[in-house]
Amino acid sequence: MQPVVSTGWKKWATLVCMTVSSACAFAADMAGSVSFVIGDANVIGEDGKPHAVARGKNINAGQILETGATGHIHLRMVDGAFVSIRPQSRLRIEDYHYDSANAENNRIKFVLEKGVARSITGRAGEASKQNYRLNTPLAAIGIRGTDFVVQATADITRVTVQSGAVVMSPLAADCLASALGPCKSASSRVLTAAMRDAYLELRNRNEAPLLVPAEKALESPNVIAPPRPEEPRATADKQTKAGANMDSREAIREVAADTIKNRVDADAAIPAASPNTNNNNNNNNPTTPAVEPPPPVAIAPAKFWWGRWKPFVEPGKESAGFDAANLPGRESVFGNSVFSLFRESGTVVVPNSGVGKFQLADSEAYMMTDRKLTAAQITSPSLTIDFGNRRFDTSLTINSADSAPVLVQSSGTVTHQGLLLGGTNTPNTKLNGLLSSGGDQAAYVFERGLSGSQSVLGVTRWTR
Repeated sequence: MQPVVSTGWKKWATLVCMTVSSACAFAADMAGSVSFVIGDANVIGEDGKPHAVARGKNINAGQILETGATGHIHLRMVDGAFVSIRPQSRLRIEDYHYDSANAENNRIKFVLEKGVARSITGRAGEASKQNYRLNTPLAAIGIRGTDFVVQATADITRVTVQSGAVVMSPLAADCLASALGPCKSASSRVLTAAMRDAYLELRNRNEAPLLVPAEKALESPNVIAPPRPEEPRATADKQTKAGANMDSREAIREVAADTIKNRVDADAAIPAASPNTNNNNNNNNPTTPAVEPPPPVAIAPAKFWWGRWKPFVEPGKESAGFDAANLPGRESVFGNSVFSLFRESGTVVVPNSGVGKFQLADSEAYMMTDRKLTAAQITSPSLTIDFGNRRFDTSLTINSADSAPVLVQSSGTVTHQGLLLGGTNTPNTKLNGLLSSGGDQAAYVFERGLSGSQSVLGVTRWTR
């Protein structure tokens, strides 16, 4: 148990620091202490020189820890958190302040300059997720109560989640390295423990992190730098219990199960056209004979829910925010620039034989121009899943008053966790989705970039 430092003592220490520079060292917040060390491992002192680390040594905010080819450092933080610094790594503890009485005063900020590090959230991070941040040279990582592993180089950042969830965003004008908490930019991506063996990867000059599925995860941080046996074992995800909430700034609205979202206002609807797959300019031939939209199908009780990120929640509709969708027993898995998709938490059992023909049950689609949305209509929807070969094929046409019809197509793999990962897509298209346990429902988010700042995007739920 760490000693309690009185507020009065800290004020006195600050006054001393203002007058006697050599005394400032003891005014820094103690971040934690070394619980395990092996191999080449150092702490960078105030003189800028490396000093050997020993077990039991206190580590203060502002210090840098680095390891060589054989080095491992484990830290036990003042709030009970755990940090592992694996070989050939350099981690700066930029800020670590824990206030058990006033959670709003908690601040945690790490900078992984290179290498691999693991973080298990403690009491400060649990209570103040909005004040937790881990930066790399490329990315900002925010959390909900989480166990995650990060790899960083000058050109690549990878993160894998062992419990809870993270939000990963490229550092940019809308995601500053100087800030705390998760960013909420259009390029932010969420990774949960439902994809425990997968990882998010951000490469230099990429606009957004990409999901690398488990079967292709050959460069996972845990593979690049495996953990020592002394590290705590990864535990089952605890984030599905009641009261587990991601940062409210990732505002998401729930879509009711009895609402059919493939209808739009009459003044926004236009006749649908059959797709012209030979067109290479991102639009389809508007002169093709019109096709009637399919009739609505019977709505089965939803096993998927979605909603919008906060910048796209309309004023006065705050009840459609994240907290309404993030109910016990649900987890957020995939998203695009506007939507995030939830499914029932728990183990997903995927059928291993048969072919499923799905019908569109719910959907929302939009044309986005300069981040402004125009309602669109989905026509000609199709989704087929070959469970035996773990493959899916889907297509739909997006119709809006501002553009000729646009085709969205994708074919890809179905993982053992029930993830639909688009592989072969129409140009500039990203599509990822989910299966329910038993394979009776599916859902996916999609986004296709057009010319300039224009794109079509949406979210769908399917039944069979």
